[in-house]
Amino acid sequence: MIAQISRAAGGDLKVRSFLRWLLAIASPFVPFFNELREMRYLWREGLEMRNDRLIKLLGEEPHTPIDQAVSTTLASLGCRPPKPVPQLSAAAVA
Repeated sequence: MIAQISRAAGGDLKVRSFLRWLLAIASPFVPFFNELREMRYLWREGLEMRNDRLIKLLGEEPHTPIDQAVSTTLASLGCRPPKPVPQLSAAAVA
């Protein structure tokens, strides 16, 4: 994911470790940090969800190319200006 974000941002990004010990110290004072600590198992373990109801509703599962998804997300968060992402053909995505 770091490589995808770096490519979408158009350059090298500095990557540092998250200071998990800081959550433990600050969580009594910042309720959000306590909630993050409770959800930390999701950072270590994968999570899979069934999508049979989605496919039943939509007819097929939509697939957005990762470069387009990351680029659009960064732009919508205001992390970078929007730029056009080349569209892949349906054959290239499959």
